[in-house]
Amino acid sequence: MEQSIEMLTSNPVYMAVAVVLALIILLGVIKKLIKLVLVAGAILVLWVAYMVWAGEEVSVETIKEELQSGVETVKEKASKAREDIKESVEKSIEEKTENQLNKILPNKNNL
Repeated sequence: MEQSIEMLTSNPVYMAVAVVLALIILLGVIKKLIKLVLVAGAILVLWVAYMVWAGEEVSVETIKEELQSGVETVKEKASKAREDIKESVEKSIEEKTENQLNKILPNKNNL
């Protein structure tokens, strides 16, 4: 690690390349975040427009409640998905381990 830092600081060309790459990565992340905020804002505007068109009252409190319920739903779904993935990975690892052990160790039925 120290060698790479020393190499970057001693050679301005390497430093310039590293800075350009870091800026490209940073701009890519910022661009994705801006897109996410714009999409979320557009969805919020469409939801408010629908609520007004449907004749329901829209207030800051109802928006907060709906956002909170949405966040809770997403957390629940993410937790369930995480558990499902964990179970499938464990099952897959157990199956592969058993297959490898069966290849390595002699079969009990053949003894």
